[in-house]
Amino acid sequence: MALRLLWRVMPLFVLIISGLPTGCATVQVNTIPLPPSTAKLRVYVYPITGMNQGSGWGVSHEEFVRRQVSNVERNLRRKGYYEVVSSDDVRSAIGEQKLALWQLERSDWALARQIGKALHADYVMVLERSVTRVSPVRVNANFDTIMINVDTGTDFRVRNTFETDRPAPERWPEMVRDAYRGIFNKAKNDMLATAVRKRGAFVPPQQEQPAAPQTEEPPRVAKAVPEPQPASPNLPGTGLIEDAKKDADAKRLVIYDFDAKDQDRTVALILVAALREEVFKLKQFVLVNREDLQKVLEEMALQQTGLIDEKQAVRTGRGLAATQVVTGQFGLLGKAYLMQAKRVDVETLQTLGLASAKFTEGQEDEVLNRLPDFARALAGLP
Repeated sequence: MALRLLWRVMPLFVLIISGLPTGCATVQVNTIPLPPSTAKLRVYVYPITGMNQGSGWGVSHEEFVRRQVSNVERNLRRKGYYEVVSSDDVRSAIGEQKLALWQLERSDWALARQIGKALHADYVMVLERSVTRVSPVRVNANFDTIMINVDTGTDFRVRNTFETDRPAPERWPEMVRDAYRGIFNKAKNDMLATAVRKRGAFVPPQQEQPAAPQTEEPPRVAKAVPEPQPASPNLPGTGLIEDAKKDADAKRLVIYDFDAKDQDRTVALILVAALREEVFKLKQFVLVNREDLQKVLEEMALQQTGLIDEKQAVRTGRGLAATQVVTGQFGLLGKAYLMQAKRVDVETLQTLGLASAKFTEGQEDEVLNRLPDFARALAGLP
């Protein structure tokens, strides 16, 4: 009996011993060359399968890593303010070494931060799947998303849990969306402060200058933009943040990224993402996801920031069946950052709401605390 028990636990014992950071198993970390300057938040993504995983995942750890890195990279890039460390850079830094969560998080995430610094990352995002037994016959599957500030070691966590004996594949998109929103809401103050600091160190790429200045600027030729047709809010994949059925009178609203210079764009995108959350909380509008707006703009060969004027914004809003749009500007005015926004009716082009706010470096928490009032002013609420 004792021999049989030892035989069962021996693989786990060997796994634990092999993962210990002993003198002969030190984690080797190599610093990669400095990447091009960017104002975006550079993120290193590391998926982990917990040791107590059982046998019910249905997807190997290697496939789990491949899918998560691919999916997270795609989703983070769509946000606009992230730059994801490439798999090639990760291999250059740590090779094929497999690390456990306990190794990464001990001593205030010392190893995770060491790897992050070697990759010149601002944050490490750890994604761990694990299993918790809640009764002799039932286990829960956990999916933890953890964001760690490489400089300070501050971490932000979101956990999604579901019963493995009741699989619900249709819930995964919702859980992933909630994980991203949860991490953003917990880390936004930290992320905004990091983005403001990076803004000062960012060096915009040099743009080629004409050989000789022109005496007269040639007339600008407006690019033909196809007139989009209104889309049905009930089409699959429209990606509303809030279901329109909750309030038949709710106005369908598009909030565009604010116009900003390259060095200010990351800060502006984080503020607009936080503003969307505050407008959502007001429950006055049905908001269109930024990702769906991006898809429409890509189809129209447009970008949100810097290349879209108010007329195009209104036209695109109609294409998303929106009744109102929000546009704005963000930039440095003297020593203070200035954020301005307005809400416009797509049919009458009437300005329905205005809001503005100023802040300086070090006041990131203060401006985020003022965003609820900013959102209420924009929505025309007292």
